[in-house]
Amino acid sequence: MFPGASDQQITSWLVYHICWSKSLTDSYIMAMSIDIATLLLLLQVSLLLFSASHAQLARKIAAQGSHNHDNVSIHHDVSSIGHKSFSVAPTTTTTTTTTTTTTTTTSSPHLEMVKDTDGDEESYITNSSSSMIIADLPANATRLLLSNSFTCPQAFFIFGDSLTDTGNIQLLAPGLGATTLNYPYGESYSFTNEPGHNRYSDGRLIVDFIAQAFGFPFFEPILLELDNGFQTDYTHGVNFAYSGATIQPDITKNPIYLQLELDQFFVYKEALFSSPQPSTPLSFLPTAAYLIPEMGGNDFIYAYFRGASPQTVIDEIVPHSLNLLVSAVEQLHESGARTIIVGNQPTLGCSPSILTAFSGSGPYDSIGCLDEYNKVSQVFNIGLERALTSLQENYKADGTLVIQFDFYNAVIELFTNPTQYGFNPSTKLEVCCGFGGAYNYNLNVSCGDSGNVSLSTGGTQFVNINTALNPKEYIEWDGVHFTEAVYKAVTSFFLSGQFVISPPGFSFKQLCNLDFSQF
Repeated sequence: MFPGASDQQITSWLVYHICWSKSLTDSYIMAMSIDIATLLLLLQVSLLLFSASHAQLARKIAAQGSHNHDNVSIHHDVSSIGHKSFSVAPTTTTTTTTTTTTTTTTSSPHLEMVKDTDGDEESYITNSSSSMIIADLPANATRLLLSNSFTCPQAFFIFGDSLTDTGNIQLLAPGLGATTLNYPYGESYSFTNEPGHNRYSDGRLIVDFIAQAFGFPFFEPILLELDNGFQTDYTHGVNFAYSGATIQPDITKNPIYLQLELDQFFVYKEALFSSPQPSTPLSFLPTAAYLIPEMGGNDFIYAYFRGASPQTVIDEIVPHSLNLLVSAVEQLHESGARTIIVGNQPTLGCSPSILTAFSGSGPYDSIGCLDEYNKVSQVFNIGLERALTSLQENYKADGTLVIQFDFYNAVIELFTNPTQYGFNPSTKLEVCCGFGGAYNYNLNVSCGDSGNVSLSTGGTQFVNINTALNPKEYIEWDGVHFTEAVYKAVTSFFLSGQFVISPPGFSFKQLCNLDFSQF
């Protein structure tokens, strides 16, 4: 989270934010004698208290006294998935419908299936836009979930990482290392009345396109209410996502993780009920949507850069991350959420940062991505689909809708058919805003920054990466994040019912009469 920052800079910043919480002002006296890991832990506590002094009360609302967040018990155990071996089956065009598996075919002609090679069970994911396979979905689930009881959401509460953050990390850590976004970040879209460059892309993210489609203001970050220079509008929802956030607690890399984002939401929700003028109307809460566009990539990335192999990540990181993500869905449901949207993990093996850092550690797939790193995402996604499908079955009695979006295969579609979506096929794995190497990316100087870059011919070169190529023709923005054009395409897929795993074909655009004209 803090590349390029000295220990003193990090310590000073952490002290400031620890002291931001009145409950921890005494920490200031001892701060300089505490190591950074401890300070990060204290920061987690301070964030929980940022908008109220009764975080435990807010947590109780969500858990209803039944959860111990330090030792969560998950009924949909996916721990075994990390120890299974997966392989890609040959391409097939077969379309099958049974009582437990439904296939809906769209425009493309082929389907790739991932099978559990121990032979006792089959799981499927698509590797193109050809089909959406719904494994183990009860035959009546679609009819149940698409009943007339569905009400279009008037508010969204959002959780996630840098693919979703609209400014929280900049507000939390202004001017520190990777949290500072310089031009050309934001070059493709001007966000009025918002502080600086606050999105890790050239423009809008998935959550921004969703807001525009519904006719809502952009979902503002929860920490914006602490900045007196800006007037917040949380009428139609709040964004609790932080760049760098993980599912599992990982204070060695980032003090923010999913449970903390949830706890901030519970604090916010408690404040709504105690306020004479709630910033989000209470009447919007029963039909609000709770959105996690994706999460878990940072858990994997941090492990890779600590030296873990893809197989180690599958065995040791994936199962626990899945259990905690499923726990988050359970907590949201218990707090009253009845429309919950979860996207799966996209294509880390196609990320230029991974391709550069682990160059030569193939094999590579037909796109040019590192196959073993993409398989980690596939294994995670299979486990997530199983668990969320089980939750949907458990929740059907109270009308809860658990919508699963296939982020992975939506992006694979763009890589597979780039020209169809306006992308340049010759640069589909290259970075739009970067410098050097096979992917126009280096690990030392990132988009918007300047510094010395090692050259393949020897020596170094000083570069100032303050310009970008045409972002509309690129999939990869800065080596880690996607371009606005990708988020536009992915959001269009999702809201129109494409790559929706469950309920299959669920279309917000059709049901809520959405308007894509601002896209």
